[in-house]
Amino acid sequence: MTADVDDFVHTGPGTLAGKFFRQFWLAIFQSRDLDAEWSKPIKILGENLTLFRGTSGKVYLVGNRCAHRGTQLSTGIVDGEGIRCIYHGWKFDGSGQCVDQPSEPCSFADDVKIKSYPCIEYLGLVFAYMGEGAPPSPPRYPHFEGDGVLFSHQLVRPINFFQNLENSIDEVHIGFLHANSPYDGNINKHVPLIKTEETGFGIAQYGERESGPMRATFYQPPTTTSWAQAPTYPEETGWRDMLGFRVPIDDDTHITHTVTFAKVPPEKRDAFMQRRRAEWEELSKLPPAEEIADAVLSGKMRFKDIPWRGNGADMTRIQDRIALMGQGVIADRKMERLGQADAAIILLRDIWRREMMAIRDGKPPKTWANEMPPPTSGVE
Repeated sequence: MTADVDDFVHTGPGTLAGKFFRQFWLAIFQSRDLDAEWSKPIKILGENLTLFRGTSGKVYLVGNRCAHRGTQLSTGIVDGEGIRCIYHGWKFDGSGQCVDQPSEPCSFADDVKIKSYPCIEYLGLVFAYMGEGAPPSPPRYPHFEGDGVLFSHQLVRPINFFQNLENSIDEVHIGFLHANSPYDGNINKHVPLIKTEETGFGIAQYGERESGPMRATFYQPPTTTSWAQAPTYPEETGWRDMLGFRVPIDDDTHITHTVTFAKVPPEKRDAFMQRRRAEWEELSKLPPAEEIADAVLSGKMRFKDIPWRGNGADMTRIQDRIALMGQGVIADRKMERLGQADAAIILLRDIWRREMMAIRDGKPPKTWANEMPPPTSGVE
């Protein structure tokens, strides 16, 4: 077995893992953070790019520099469905085609084009397809489209994405790392017996506990996971459905976009949102979660002395940061000793290795379903 098919962590252009990523639609931005006629610099899979929203409201993703003199294009002015460089006025449309060169008496715009990638918006996120050829069917999660409250947030961590991905399908860590969190309760009373299988959409993992029904969580390539999370506000009538999209910024940093679907009756949604805003206002007055986690990592605070924050939802963010950053920027997996509880992680790596080997050998990789079933909580 060659080393390249075991290299899951390097995702820049030309890498096998990067080619695997580029077969899928990737969540790259929060829709609410991009107003009409605004542009933003963005980095995904090691590529510097320009994201902008045209006058019509449509989102476009193009190269990061003007083809004329290399000025950063995100500093330009959005003009209709294109963006005009501030340096000499060259304008590029959403396909990357130069459509105007006012500084040139004889335009050669037709011969000038920068890279571009198609975009869609779904569940409050901007998705981009950065691969070659026609994109696959976009992701669809019908159980997030029902009658409830949908919201999202993003989190950047200065570590490789694969550590966070593996953490997200690690059922056993919840009862230990997150013992002091909203997960406290039936889900943490017993260490689960892990069973897992490959499916048409990815991986199904089942955590069987003595205290209740089996908890089902799911993985979909390249880095999407779906799980159920305990409700934190009294207005909620059941466990929340969660989606996590982990996308490399570069090899040392990644961003996670998390989408939450809360089951809240219409008459209670105002109270729910007021309570949620109050929660985040309270957290904004406390030391940042990153500061608390880094204090534990540096030995300035003990893990068991981390103070309870708000309704506790922030605790998992702190705890995960400690565990994941404690592995290093890029974890050294050669020293690991995996066991039965790591069945999902072993299967995840086997799938990545198999798919990357197919890409390397010029064979067709597996075609994955673009939907996942709803997760289950494992709590009656």
